[in-house]
Amino acid sequence: MIAKDTSLPRTVLIVDDDELMLEALCGSLRAAELEVRGVNNAMEAITLLGRQWFPVVVTDREMPGMDGIELVHRLRALALSPTYVIMLTGSSDAEDYERGYCAGVDHYLVKKPDHRELVTRVLAGFSAVRRRQQAPSTPGGPVIIDLESGAHTARHLIGRLNAEIAHAMDAQVSLSIVSVCIETKPTPTGPRQIGIEASEALLEAVRSTLRPHCDWAARLPAGRSAFRLSIVMPKGSATEIAAFTQGLHNALVHAYDGPALRGTHLSLGSVLLGTRARRPTALELLGEAEQERRGAQKVASGTLRAVQGESPPDTAA
Repeated sequence: MIAKDTSLPRTVLIVDDDELMLEALCGSLRAAELEVRGVNNAMEAITLLGRQWFPVVVTDREMPGMDGIELVHRLRALALSPTYVIMLTGSSDAEDYERGYCAGVDHYLVKKPDHRELVTRVLAGFSAVRRRQQAPSTPGGPVIIDLESGAHTARHLIGRLNAEIAHAMDAQVSLSIVSVCIETKPTPTGPRQIGIEASEALLEAVRSTLRPHCDWAARLPAGRSAFRLSIVMPKGSATEIAAFTQGLHNALVHAYDGPALRGTHLSLGSVLLGTRARRPTALELLGEAEQERRGAQKVASGTLRAVQGESPPDTAA
C-alpha cells in the first residue's frame, strides 16, 4: 500500500497505451522539471501505485483491458495519500464525464497536440494536493466542497447532485440550483486576484442564508479574479430562490461597505429542475445555472468546460 508521507515529491505517473502520445506527454512534463514515470497499461500503473506515491496521475480514458475509469476506481481504493487525477479524453459526453468524476477524477482535459494546458493543470494538481494535506476535516453543518483547493474531489459534487436529481424526479418534487460568483475586474497591467477576505465574506453570507439541514453548497473552479459557488436547494421553488437571493444580498451589505468587497461584482443565476422529458445529468443542470448567471439565452455547447472552469482565467468567470 502507498505509505503516508508529509513531504510532496514532484513525481507524475502518466498512463497511455499510445506509445507516441505517452512519449510526448512525458517529454512535456520533464521539460517542466518534473519527475515522470510513463506506462502503457493500467495494470502496470496499479502495480506502481502499490509501491510508490505519485501525487499527480494523468491517465487516458480509452485503453484496452482496464480503461481509465476503472483505473481511477482502483487508485482511490488503494491510495492512502492524496492524489490528484487528470483524465485525458476525446469525448465531451456529460454522462461519461460524470462516470469519471464519481470514480474519483479531479479534472478532465481534452487530448490535443499542445500540452501546455496539461503542464499548467499538473502544477495546479500539486498545489491541490498540498492543500488536501493541510485541509482540516469539517464537522457537521453545510458542506462547502472545495474543488479548486482540493479539499474534496468533484465526485462528491456530481454523485450527490445526481442523487438529488433522481430523488426529485422520482418523488415529483422541485429542485433548484443557484450559481453564485464574486469577481474583480482585470486591471490594465494584468488580472486582479480575488482576495481571501472577499471569498470568506461570500462563504459566510452563503452559510448564513442556506436553509439548515436542507441546502448545500459546492465550490467550482474559477480564475484568479473569481470565486464561484453552486447552491443546491432540494424542494427549492422559485419562492425559495428569491428568498435565498435576497438573504444573500442582505448578508453582504455590511461587507460591501467595507474593504473586503470593494471593487468586486456579485452575479447569480438559477435553474429549476421542473418537468422534463428525460432526467438531466448533474453537469447539465450545473451548466444551465452557470449560463443563466452569465446571461446566456441558452445552454452553450461548451457547458462542460464552463462548469470545470477551463475558460481562460479572468476573461470568463
